Amino acid sequence: MEKVLDRIERLAGEFPDHTAVRGRHTWTYAALMARVEQVSELLRPAAGRGPIVAVEVTHAEQAIVATLACFRTDTVVMPLDPRMPQARRSLMTEDARPAARLVEDAASGELAVHSQYERVGTAPADSAYLMYTSGSTGVPKGVIVSHRALIERLDGLASTPGLSAGETMLALTAFTFDIAMAELLLPLTVGGTVACADPAARSDTSQLDSVGAGVDVIQATPSYWRLCLSEGWRGAPRARLWCGGETMTPALAEALLPRCTQLWNVYGPTEATIWATAAHVRQPAPIDLGRPLPGSAVHLVGPDGSVLSEPGQVGELVISGAGIATGYLGREDLTAARFGPVEGVPSPSYRTGDLACYRDDGSLEFRGRVDGQVKLRGHRIEMGEIEALLEQHPAVTEAAVVLRNPGDPIKCHLKAYVAGRATDRELRRWLAERLPEVMVPQKVEVTPALPRTTAGKVDRVALADR
Repeated sequence: MEKVLDRIERLAGEFPDHTAVRGRHTWTYAALMARVEQVSELLRPAAGRGPIVAVEVTHAEQAIVATLACFRTDTVVMPLDPRMPQARRSLMTEDARPAARLVEDAASGELAVHSQYERVGTAPADSAYLMYTSGSTGVPKGVIVSHRALIERLDGLASTPGLSAGETMLALTAFTFDIAMAELLLPLTVGGTVACADPAARSDTSQLDSVGAGVDVIQATPSYWRLCLSEGWRGAPRARLWCGGETMTPALAEALLPRCTQLWNVYGPTEATIWATAAHVRQPAPIDLGRPLPGSAVHLVGPDGSVLSEPGQVGELVISGAGIATGYLGREDLTAARFGPVEGVPSPSYRTGDLACYRDDGSLEFRGRVDGQVKLRGHRIEMGEIEALLEQHPAVTEAAVVLRNPGDPIKCHLKAYVAGRATDRELRRWLAERLPEVMVPQKVEVTPALPRTTAGKVDRVALADR
């Protein structure tokens, strides 16, 4: 089976002088592969100790080199955010036990290898990368994506929404967000170019006009596009925009359509490897999830386990095909629950926890979640993880987290309700030391007791209405 690195090496042999990467550095395919070999030599001693390498980089150029060097040394890429709270970093590294850390030096910008654990973790054969997501128990869970799933998904994306040889895609997304894999690798698998944005452009949208010049595809979350629009972004008339990670509203589509040559709504959880469906948005409404990418299939499963096919019937969205992840690292029970066989659905498959229905034209309409998971600014968040961490505080007896103003993308935020004796400031500081910024509730309300339903459960509906 051809892997991502095999494909890029073949293209480098055919077009060595074609520009592979441009940004702080401009590298041809030949120059890129030479840098990959240099870093591979640094990694090889660590690769003999264990399969997982934690990669801490800030700039997209070094993320590409680090990823391909890991692939060349048969090690598994585990992205780590250098700005992540130490407590959360520890949870992830204790879970994965990487053999080494591949770190971008802040002063020189070069990559260096640091040893990690003496007793290292393991990973299934053919694993390409390990991406951590929010976990309902208070501990993040690591999604393992195979080389086969990665190349299958990139090939599907090259077809739909589409990227061709000679085209350029902007690398804008933080490396720890799984959709960055499309930006960093897809152009290189088709003979295109990765245009690397400065990391500051993720918050300073005024840079998008300059870094997006001459780019064919720009990918971002609805939250980022709204931020751009609010700050007067003029658009990218030559570019195709991919929008995913949260719900695209008709108002957002109406604002983006005149600012690009094509607009695509893309959908897919980390466990389905980057994106799994795409819809070409030609008018502001209605917005749908579209159809599965080449190599994938979608199925709706009803509460009784039956596969639904009639328009309007709401069921859990199950994705199948070669692009499905392997499972969760060291979590056989959770892997079996989410990736286990589903009657009437081909394997491998993944139960997304998302609800959807077919429209009359066969497209998919998103209808919410079956659990307490939410999307906020493109990040998937398990309310249970935040609640579990709050309840670990010695002055807290019980906690519940709700999403306030879910219908308003601008005002939407998390709010925590806590029974205990701690203060709002104390609890927010407690969470900030343990969670990424996006997962820290904007407000924490301390109350003597949480409201309950007649069944004795926390009344989340009452909390959401407060």
